[in-house]
Amino acid sequence: MKKPLIAITGRPNVGKSTLFNRLVGEQPAIVEDVAGITRDRNYASASWENHPVILVDTGGIVSEPTGDIPSEVRKQALLAVEEADLVLFVVNGQEPLTYTDRDILEVLRKSGKKTFLVVNKLDGPRHEENLPEFLALGTGEPVMISALHGRGISELKELILGCVPKVPEDEGEDVPKVAVVGKPNAGKSTLVNGLLGKDRLIVSKEAGTTRDSIDTVCRYHGRPYLLIDTAGLRKKSRIDVSVEYFSMIRTIRSIDRSDVVLILVDASTGFTEQDQKITGMVHDAGKSAIILLNKWDLTEKSDAHLRKLTSEIRNSAWFMAHIPILSVSALTRQRITRVFPVIDQVLAEHRKRISTAALNSFVERIKHEASPPLVGGRGVRILYMTQVRIAPPGFAVFSNRPKGLTPAYMRFVERRLREEFGFEGTPVRLFIKPRNRQEGSAESGNKGTSKKSGRSAPHRLKGRG
Repeated sequence: MKKPLIAITGRPNVGKSTLFNRLVGEQPAIVEDVAGITRDRNYASASWENHPVILVDTGGIVSEPTGDIPSEVRKQALLAVEEADLVLFVVNGQEPLTYTDRDILEVLRKSGKKTFLVVNKLDGPRHEENLPEFLALGTGEPVMISALHGRGISELKELILGCVPKVPEDEGEDVPKVAVVGKPNAGKSTLVNGLLGKDRLIVSKEAGTTRDSIDTVCRYHGRPYLLIDTAGLRKKSRIDVSVEYFSMIRTIRSIDRSDVVLILVDASTGFTEQDQKITGMVHDAGKSAIILLNKWDLTEKSDAHLRKLTSEIRNSAWFMAHIPILSVSALTRQRITRVFPVIDQVLAEHRKRISTAALNSFVERIKHEASPPLVGGRGVRILYMTQVRIAPPGFAVFSNRPKGLTPAYMRFVERRLREEFGFEGTPVRLFIKPRNRQEGSAESGNKGTSKKSGRSAPHRLKGRG
């Protein structure tokens, strides 16, 4: 079952991005800040009361001075509505309705999609003089909020959850879901057709043939796999306001609901900046992944060349150094069936669980290898570790002085954790915890809570995992 998608739409300067950040930012994020990966995205996953959703900020919709929405912008609005399970139509409560507001509302009405009129920027009673105009629109009771100050946000979340399907966070299916992602024309549809053994998807030399995500079930030695072919992810500067934009949104949604992601790289052009960004998106989503160097039939077929490309990938995507890399040719179907055993392997690693006894034996061993730096002249120790989640694996690391567990030391812990227990192809999350609440308060009392130091927050590594 897909997570419900909530689209936020409206004209510029009504506070859509502020609302987007407010709805997402209150969640306990466990995604690391990885240097070199684009962060200016307009989509995000969130979880409210253990019910996950996907939020999309569609950008400002503008109109001609006459009030007519230009054709391309109207197309964008319609696509946003088409993709969404619920639409939040945001207006500025401090101003009267504009022609553009009314044009957008007309588009939303014709769609028949469930829509909430969200009146934003109501920062106090003096800003409520325009409410009668909003009530007269016939859209039902408007939702009155101040995204900047958080007013009405809890009520808005309750209304949203009451209108969209609820998907439990631990929902899972027996059939592994495998998303195939990559730049346009990397060979995604050709790979899926090769794995299926038939031409299920349209294949063309023209980049961007696939506009939507397409699901197909295939079997390997009797085991079913759900393959999700996705639209190619272009550079942001090349994403227009209509079809390409929402092809990206569909791709993000496909990554989100997958168990394993196959990242297709065109071996004839090498590992590009866009490949790095796509890899970063998969990493941020916490998914198991495999990099496939496709079009191997068009490159130099030597072990030295494979080692060179692998080294380039390891250096560029250093935050995913644990990811398996295979060379294939989707066109000639060379070595493509090798993908299935690796999918099974990384899935098992993604769901691996380590006993607390084994983890504490591990802690005792690494204590003798390297010690964290002193804090105020006092020693820092990892007291014990326990696994708190799977898919991806997450570990709580308890310390007498959490401040002393620096990012550099935690990278050492993660590296040794992988050497000891594996976790190939999957991110690993490490959460630094104080031994008790008093120690956590003492550590953070002078300078406030620091997300990056791990004090009373998940540890965000500046490196892999």
